[in-house]
Amino acid sequence: MNMTYVMESEINSQPEILDSLVKTYIKNYCVMLDIPIDIKKISIVASGSSYNAGCFAKYFFENISGIETSVNYASEVANSDFSNFDKSTLYVFISQSGKSSDVVNSFNKIKQCGAKTLSITNNSESILHNEADFPIDIKAGREYAIAATKTFSASVFMLWIIAVKIAQNKHIDISEEIKNIYMLKNDIEHSIKDIDNIDTASKLLSSLSDFSVIGLGSYYPLAREASLKIKETCYINTCPYPMGEFVHGHFALLNKSKVFLTFITHDAKENELALLDKILKTYKTKSVVISDLYEDYDCDILVKFNKNNSKIATILSLIIIVQIMAFKIAKRLKRNVDKPNGLNKVVTEKQV
Repeated sequence: MNMTYVMESEINSQPEILDSLVKTYIKNYCVMLDIPIDIKKISIVASGSSYNAGCFAKYFFENISGIETSVNYASEVANSDFSNFDKSTLYVFISQSGKSSDVVNSFNKIKQCGAKTLSITNNSESILHNEADFPIDIKAGREYAIAATKTFSASVFMLWIIAVKIAQNKHIDISEEIKNIYMLKNDIEHSIKDIDNIDTASKLLSSLSDFSVIGLGSYYPLAREASLKIKETCYINTCPYPMGEFVHGHFALLNKSKVFLTFITHDAKENELALLDKILKTYKTKSVVISDLYEDYDCDILVKFNKNNSKIATILSLIIIVQIMAFKIAKRLKRNVDKPNGLNKVVTEKQV
């Protein structure tokens, strides 16, 4: 397939990269990974897209592993007093380059306290990889486009793998989580092969100066990442909100933009559907719903993808779909998606 943009090529490489992680870390439905056994809490430190990956990880760790988890901005940790820490906490640092200054600075501060550290990077020669107690290389290959695509999905999946490993260590039954894991590549390829109405949705969203992205539960991190991808590639002011919180005042924004984007899948709970129905009926607004079900939800544009065999496959498919959507919007707006204005791949290696 001939690719005009590096970002498009990197988006399309993801099913193969994710399959490689399955083959590397999962043998006979067991995770083969060296991590500490006596974990009581997890504290995640990251920035940008990696922070959004950490928000997915909080959902994984708490729902799969039963581990209390916090997600922290690296810049805030780097500038805070860290004299007191819990020795039973595992500190997880996520950085694609392994060199971002705010992540490295916070890592050095926590490392000096004697805390257990685990790093997830795409660079085995980085500070975070070489100095963490438990380094993990996602091995996604160098990412040339500025917007994180393959490194983001690989980080999210690696965090899911870690959550499953912790659950196994705790003798939690994770058979439902992992039973279809060897179908992951085929599931994702099937889901993103034919996506109904994605061009129609991209055309509508490209005509806007701003819109809201909302999600509930594990789809709030997706809303955050979708918003960030559209901001950095398309220069559209998108704002993410938890779906429940959106109805507490924020949905007044629909008086202005009149458009929102959200996600509903086959495992949606009744309260999620009720919240969506409330928003749709309260405001006569345009709505784009990405779903794996043929339901109209009274929405304007239903972006339909094929149903997966597992929750993690659904999450990863949605991540790739929002990347494709951001790419299509940017193309319509004639943006240089590989090198957006004012952005660099690595923040800096300088210690501040």
